[in-house]
Amino acid sequence: MPKLKRPITTMFFATLIFLLTVVSTFVNNEHVQVSIFNKTLTPHSGVRIEPATRIDPEAYDSVDLASDKNVFMGKYGEWSYCEYDAPESPTYSVELQGVEVQEDIQPGDVFLVDITFKNTGNARLFSADSGCYDVPVLNLGTQKSQDRLSVLGSPENRISGWKSSTRVKMSDDYIDPEGTFHFQFQSLAPEGDNIYREYFQPVVENMAWIGESFAFDVPIGTPTEDMLSDISFVEEVSIAASELTGLERNLEIVLASQMGYARFGEITVWSLQISSGLPSLPTPKGNYTVLSKQELRIGQKWPHYYMPYFQLFTWRGHGLHALPYLMNDGGVFWKEALSDIGKPVSHGCVRQLPEDAITLYNFTSVGTPIWIH
Repeated sequence: MPKLKRPITTMFFATLIFLLTVVSTFVNNEHVQVSIFNKTLTPHSGVRIEPATRIDPEAYDSVDLASDKNVFMGKYGEWSYCEYDAPESPTYSVELQGVEVQEDIQPGDVFLVDITFKNTGNARLFSADSGCYDVPVLNLGTQKSQDRLSVLGSPENRISGWKSSTRVKMSDDYIDPEGTFHFQFQSLAPEGDNIYREYFQPVVENMAWIGESFAFDVPIGTPTEDMLSDISFVEEVSIAASELTGLERNLEIVLASQMGYARFGEITVWSLQISSGLPSLPTPKGNYTVLSKQELRIGQKWPHYYMPYFQLFTWRGHGLHALPYLMNDGGVFWKEALSDIGKPVSHGCVRQLPEDAITLYNFTSVGTPIWIH
């Protein structure tokens, strides 16, 4: 059978298709350009140049994978946010942006708390649920006291967002520097009218606690006026307002450390720096009570010190009060008293910074016990 001659047009189109394929390869395949033209590839954020296989390391404990460059530990798939160019000297810091607590929470309700932060460090941070391995995992840890067991995160009350009774997970899988992100959790409101003051602080697990501890309140039902008042003085402990109900308010002054401690019973809820008497004019030691209260007391003797938020505790004239000042010296004496806070320099009274004096004045009432030692 004679051979058929291929038409010239068929050969022409075949040649044209081949040439177009070659040109397309040069234009679109960066790896060809790297080989022929020595082009430099520039990785982009969120893009991997070479595909790779990710595995779960827990499933391959006995397998040596170090020799395979295309296999690395991390989330399943050819690529994810797990791999990125980490800075040589990573810094981890965050800034609290706000806390939103669902309103009108009744006992037995499932409620939501949404906490917003900004990543102010230079490194990517990951959630405990990211599926990535050997990365900086950021959680919210319980504080005051550190790693306490939160009632809201207890097995019987936590619904979602909790890793354990001491940790809340980051809601976003990861967050880059300058990005905002959230910690969100849902819990079942415990029974009874109450207010839960909760302290937390961000923690990069196995590295460091970062940022500052912060508090928010979760009111449930219809708390009493006493509960609202009591919880407003709490700065040193995570606690439910009901735990303070019925406890006697009292104040302890420790002369050696120049510190004061506001307490409900044995529970310290707030502390403040004080300035007690000079060695030649010491603050008297012992057990006292608040005898009277004046928003401003003016000394009868020259130079007539002005003493805001004065609380008398001995009939000899000793009292608790804000930093004293003189009316006509342009604030010179007040500035001197301010620089001496934390030192025993008074004439026997117990001085406090102005904002602390206001809080202490509101904390006490006539008859509140004071222990000075």
